[in-house]
Amino acid sequence: MDRKALITGAAAAALLTTCLLVPSFAFLSAKSPKVVNHFVSALITVDLKETLVDPESGKKTGTKPEVYENTYLTVAGRTVDKDPTPIVLKNSTDCYIYVGVKNEYPDIFSIEDVNAEWTLVEDKDNKLEEGVTVYKYNAVVAKSEDDQQLSAVFEHVRISENFDGKFHGASETDSAIEARAFAVQSENTAAVSDGYAIDYFSSSEVFDKN
Repeated sequence: MDRKALITGAAAAALLTTCLLVPSFAFLSAKSPKVVNHFVSALITVDLKETLVDPESGKKTGTKPEVYENTYLTVAGRTVDKDPTPIVLKNSTDCYIYVGVKNEYPDIFSIEDVNAEWTLVEDKDNKLEEGVTVYKYNAVVAKSEDDQQLSAVFEHVRISENFDGKFHGASETDSAIEARAFAVQSENTAAVSDGYAIDYFSSSEVFDKN
């Protein structure tokens, strides 16, 4: 073997040896599972129901709020039972509870006998549509392992003595008083929760949702 071939062979052997000695860093690396922190605005579930009434008389036939809809015969001068009642479901975060009420014909229907545990929220900036009112439960509803039924917002609706049998609106044969509950976590929101509720109920879509 000549000198040139010997040098070339030695260089190749040295290069191979170098390649074999380079460590694989895959055996020295590791990674942990990622940590994901989920931040949610609140963990609150609230329901709203009424006691069943007789459509002819407008008086309660049930003993507790368990229906989402009632039908009433509209008779001038009559006072009927209506008791929208929130239920805060178990394990909900401490919260303030609001109920918004949309009365399509405030000149015909008057809400009466608001319970002492509820207060009408002032609409300082006139954000609410005509006929929409918002009530706030006076106490913080604390977290509980059981469902918590609050008092009804109000007990009755009075029909105007001047009702002439027509509603003079989109429908001349029927109308509605709708209610929806809204909850705001109570921690650090005492000064702003009323505003949140007014903003929510000022949306024209709120009472169109199921």
